[in-house]
Amino acid sequence: MPELVMLVRRHHPSRITAIGDVVSREALKAGIPVNLSIIDQKTMRKPAATISLKDRKIYYVRNPAGVITLESWDAIKKAMKERDTVILVDGEEDLLALPCIEESPDGAIVLYGQPNEGLVAIDIEPEVRREASLIIRRMTREETDEV
Repeated sequence: MPELVMLVRRHHPSRITAIGDVVSREALKAGIPVNLSIIDQKTMRKPAATISLKDRKIYYVRNPAGVITLESWDAIKKAMKERDTVILVDGEEDLLALPCIEESPDGAIVLYGQPNEGLVAIDIEPEVRREASLIIRRMTREETDEV
């Protein structure tokens, strides 16, 4: 976290998104101005200590493991236009880093945890967004009966 604090102070990102309960909690505890936290209230599939949701707009979405639901993507699009927002996921938030990268403005930072490795900080720029888009396009799409 001390390195991340220095990175934020040096680069003044246009927006900061934190994906995962531990990353969100530790970034907020370190005083990093997280605009959007995406959490599922679990860490390594076990209950996690929660972050404060007080005074934050909350979106509730369903996002099963291994997928990116349209509901989640829509919530990310909306949340990117706001400050102090939380997306609370029923399911798993891991893959939601990809739409966050696509929807973040240039100069933003997207944070997520790499289990047993540490923190990943992605500086958003057009090339990074293109790479995320390529990964998403290679994912299997399933049609749903949802309206």
